[in-house]
Amino acid sequence: MKGPVREAVSLWVGVLLALAALEVVGLAVPLVRSLVGALAVAAFLYAPTLALEKRGQDAFDAGWRFDRLKLDLMWALGTCAVVLPLFAVGFISFTAALGRLPAALQGVFAPYLSAAHPLHFQVPLTADFAGKVLGNAAVAFSEEFFYRGYLTTRFEEQMTPVKAALLAALLFAIGHLLEPAPWRLATFFPALWFAFVRRRTGTIVGASVCHLLANVWLLLLETAAY
Repeated sequence: MKGPVREAVSLWVGVLLALAALEVVGLAVPLVRSLVGALAVAAFLYAPTLALEKRGQDAFDAGWRFDRLKLDLMWALGTCAVVLPLFAVGFISFTAALGRLPAALQGVFAPYLSAAHPLHFQVPLTADFAGKVLGNAAVAFSEEFFYRGYLTTRFEEQMTPVKAALLAALLFAIGHLLEPAPWRLATFFPALWFAFVRRRTGTIVGASVCHLLANVWLLLLETAAY
């Protein structure tokens, strides 16, 4: 690797190592453990901002821009209307299939066991759920700024858009292994969806909306199943 790709991957490694160190410290210090999520959001925003400033750029250059909001919402809501129902069908089928696997294997493929009853879909109007939505909003926008904004922008200086999207998606999936669980590698696939939306709009706003809605949709499906 050289040039833009080396710079971007080096920054990714540095951020992930710092977060991994916090995870380790958090095993002994519960307060640190509780702050890892917030610190990750801060790192995904601050680290690329510094790197951009060194190059005489800013967040706008990485796609943090709202001058194409209508286009962003069109692509975000349009693709969500297709992807999220298909994901719901896949989720229901997947959780049903989990019940046919040995218990020891179920934890490899998902963070939960198979659904014990038919889905009862509802939006939980609770402070806890609202807090989770707000937390997911912070995660969605910060991760998109880091992965589809800074990293992908730098990769595209040296790669084709398709290769840049694939590499960013791979790093996105590996980054989720900070919580060591094989099923988290599946985040590679929605990352390609987010990359597609970014490519259509030229910003990260639509991709961030997709990311947020996908996360909230999964929360609702998990609530309905468990």
